[in-house]
Amino acid sequence: MNKHRNKERRLSIPEITLLVLAALVLMTAGVTHAWLKNSHVEVIRDVDKTQQRISDHEDSINSLQVKIDKKLNIYQIRDDLNRAGSELRDVPVSSIEKISSHSLPQIAETSRDASTLAQSRP
Repeated sequence: MNKHRNKERRLSIPEITLLVLAALVLMTAGVTHAWLKNSHVEVIRDVDKTQQRISDHEDSINSLQVKIDKKLNIYQIRDDLNRAGSELRDVPVSSIEKISSHSLPQIAETSRDASTLAQSRP
């Protein structure tokens, strides 16, 4: 029984080759895993930067919309016109005409005639 116990265990060449190949496969897998993980982190950073840019653009759009709403405030426009001494005045609703889309070509001809008349005057 002790005959196998005292015998020195040696690895054969196929076993060593198999161990070397296994070590190479494991090293390659480890390097590939690290590379993919790094790529994943870079993509997450890019996504975060893009989301931050989108958020900044949404904030600037909201800010611009507030400025536009302030400029289009009818009471503010009236006050600004009065302070500037403008001759523009309110138009009564009864004097507003509705123009249908069928009469647009006639209006275009009339406006061309008026523009040529205006250009011919000194």
